[in-house]
Amino acid sequence: MTEKKNWDRRSFLRKAGQATCALALGGIAYRIVGQHLNEETAGPRSRYVWQIDPDKCTNCGKCETGCVRTPSAVKAVNDQKKCSCCVVCYGHIKNKQIASDKIMSDGKRVCPYDAVTRKNFSGGKDGYFIYDIDHDKCTGCGKCAEACTDKGTKSMFLIIRPDLCLNCNSCDIARICPEDAIDRLYIGPEDDFKGFYELEYGQNDMNEYGA
Repeated sequence: MTEKKNWDRRSFLRKAGQATCALALGGIAYRIVGQHLNEETAGPRSRYVWQIDPDKCTNCGKCETGCVRTPSAVKAVNDQKKCSCCVVCYGHIKNKQIASDKIMSDGKRVCPYDAVTRKNFSGGKDGYFIYDIDHDKCTGCGKCAEACTDKGTKSMFLIIRPDLCLNCNSCDIARICPEDAIDRLYIGPEDDFKGFYELEYGQNDMNEYGA
């Protein structure tokens, strides 16, 4: 009976010691993490992002399925400065000979998810149109970018959205990209974008313009 009591006591002390260590480690971790989460105590942080080089990218489609996220953090975008705002867009509709008033109803979409949007800018049905990509539908398949690159103005291309990317140390789509078009880029320390203006114009100029 005495031996059993001694064993129970040792077991209790051992478990108590483990619990104390766990609480101590938890407290240390909390303080460390808390300092980084607190903007007043956190030190300067550097940001690296994974990004796609459009000059190397061939829109092979691997970004759609290679990303650890589902749907992929890769999305198509359209550079409006390069876009010709055509009535029929290569990245939007396959059957280019379709009548202007039939595009939205009968046009065969390039994107299998109908993520490319078309909005009239001016001039009626034969005027100028704004093309954009609905990222809620886009899966990063690259079909619109491929068509625009082959036959259009190359205004459509793929990016990795930093707000969707998990910023893994080793990117799966970078590893499988056949063109080595994905790299990790340094974009500098995080701030609130005021640093440039303070450096360039000075605080007096900022106050003058209400910054």
